[in-house]
This record gives sequence, structure tokens and C-alpha cells, in this order.
Amino acid sequence: MELKLEDKLFIGRTIKFHREKLKLTQAELAEMTDLSVQHLSRIENGNYVPSLYTFFILITVLKIDLRVFGYDVATSQNPTANKIINKILFADDAELEYYDCVLNLPFGITKK
Repeated sequence: MELKLEDKLFIGRTIKFHREKLKLTQAELAEMTDLSVQHLSRIENGNYVPSLYTFFILITVLKIDLRVFGYDVATSQNPTANKIINKILFADDAELEYYDCVLNLPFGITKK
């Protein structure tokens, strides 16, 4: 089964997003995963699709939840719920702390 270009780009952009979120260079991630910088660059740019083995090494090192790639995600018919879920999936640590604070506010607090 051949992946479409947009699938390759999504995989590559997601890996790059999480690498940058952890403030890693391509060289640092390449060393951690035993890949060449050139190979990692081609994956991030959507030119290569990583093997399943390489994919799992990358998502493990980068701490990427498989749900980001659509695995085992309960989809909602509610667009607002889907929007919130996506924001949480791609949030950095500071944003997650903020969302946690907001979600733990007593119900009914409104802006003035």
C-alpha cells in the first residue's frame, strides 16, 4: 500500500513538531535513534516514510502518543470537542498546565 503525499507530510511534520518541542536538533535526534541526519531530514520533509521499526523508535524517543496519528482515537461528532482534543494533543508543557488550570476551575465562572 502506497502512502499519499499528504500522509507522508503529516508523519514528517508531526515528527519535526515533536522534535522541536523537545528542543532537539536533527543531529541530536539522529544520534539518539541511530539514524543519519540526512535520513531524518528526508522523513521530516515527507520524502521518506520511516520503516515501522524506525517509526516506533522515533515516537518513543519523542514521546508521541499514537493517537496523534489517529490510532485508537474516539472521534466525536462535536466539532468543538475535536478542536479541544487537537489543541491538547499538540500543546507544549506550559499550554497543558494552563489547560489543566482552566479545566479545574469551578463550573460557572464567567468572564466579566
